[in-house]
Amino acid sequence: MKKLLILSILFAFALSKPLAPIDFDLIKQETNPKSPTVLLMGGIQGDEPGGFNATNMFLMHYKITDGNVWVVPVLNKHSMLMNHRGLYDDMNRKFKKLSDSDPEFFIIKHIEDLITSKEVNAILHLHDGSGFYRPRYESTLFNPNRWGNCSIIDQQILENVEFGDLDNIVNKMTSHINENLLDSSHQYHVRDTHTAKGDKEMEKALTYFAIRHGKPAFANEASKELSLEKRVYYHLLAIEGLLDQIGIKYEKDFKLTPNNIYRLINDKTLDVKIDNSIILPVYGLRPILNYFPIPKDKQITTIPISSKAHIIGLLPRNNQIWLKYGNKLMTRINPDYMEFDNSLKNIQIKVDGELKDIQIPSIIEVKENFEILPIEGYRVNIIGYVIPNDQSKKPNETGILIHHKECISRFSIDKAGKIFRAEIYKDDKFSGMVLIKFL
Repeated sequence: MKKLLILSILFAFALSKPLAPIDFDLIKQETNPKSPTVLLMGGIQGDEPGGFNATNMFLMHYKITDGNVWVVPVLNKHSMLMNHRGLYDDMNRKFKKLSDSDPEFFIIKHIEDLITSKEVNAILHLHDGSGFYRPRYESTLFNPNRWGNCSIIDQQILENVEFGDLDNIVNKMTSHINENLLDSSHQYHVRDTHTAKGDKEMEKALTYFAIRHGKPAFANEASKELSLEKRVYYHLLAIEGLLDQIGIKYEKDFKLTPNNIYRLINDKTLDVKIDNSIILPVYGLRPILNYFPIPKDKQITTIPISSKAHIIGLLPRNNQIWLKYGNKLMTRINPDYMEFDNSLKNIQIKVDGELKDIQIPSIIEVKENFEILPIEGYRVNIIGYVIPNDQSKKPNETGILIHHKECISRFSIDKAGKIFRAEIYKDDKFSGMVLIKFL
């Protein structure tokens, strides 16, 4: 009985073990090395989705035409995946003094090196804050102790530095936001924390580290009282306002409205590639995907993933792997760990009678039927299709004309019952996946 109790405690500890720190990505949009560079960052607190969804939207839908913008979509990936403010305490309070035994030490040093890069001329840090900041007390929701909907500087002037007139820049940035308010109650105010005069908390923050190293730095807060799309709306206005002041020109491929932002965040065409062998749509998946191939002997958070979106990740959780899009859980994977063989790059499929060369991995749209041509040295298992009277444990479902009605809908990967996975194997090694999407 005692042994069983000890095992239960150890198992519970393993499940509660925090996710190991994950370093951030840096994406550079550059047009001219002689032009100014703005460093844009979000997600230092993992439960503030307005910031990291804004950086994601910026990367996906803005184009720099003159100047340079470096973007860190999410500084604190591991906390974002766990929807947690900070798995290892508040990352935004580690820039004054930090022990080299801190689990996030290498990430903080990476951020500091980025901030102090000679190319960086100005920094904008995005946050979500409670309530609505007001210089004077109006109510419990609108008062000086709230942080939502304000633009922040640590001091008014940074002497002898280009773009060092922080007060002038932040006031013009805030004016740009206020010219485009959705409601008068959303009004932005400048908040000067006068950090050097004794604000012990702000002395530990990222923006003040930048100030101490001669870098103009600004923060923008969107209110947690607002919907996600409205928070992103105000963050994007702040980004545009700062870029205008720095002299960086840009274009965007949509009209800036909350409705359009909602549509773009929830883009049903988004997909994600996993380990260059697997592809999944981000939206519409079943809550659980069973017996799903995952490479063995790889730490889950180091498995390569790629997508148009920059805030997608894999989270090991309770013996499953969760696909996360920012804070949102898209599906839970029950993994089938196996060796991966990446030697196969293309296969041939007849799609509605037309022969096509298909790259691995891909999503193929089918109106009527499809047929995967035989591949020497490889076999194909179409999950959900059962060959009549075939008892083989290792099917090879090539050279068969297959219609939607012949696929069992409960084995589809999507809730609509239209998308089926064709898994390709070389011996017992997984070689890739093609998704068949019936229209």
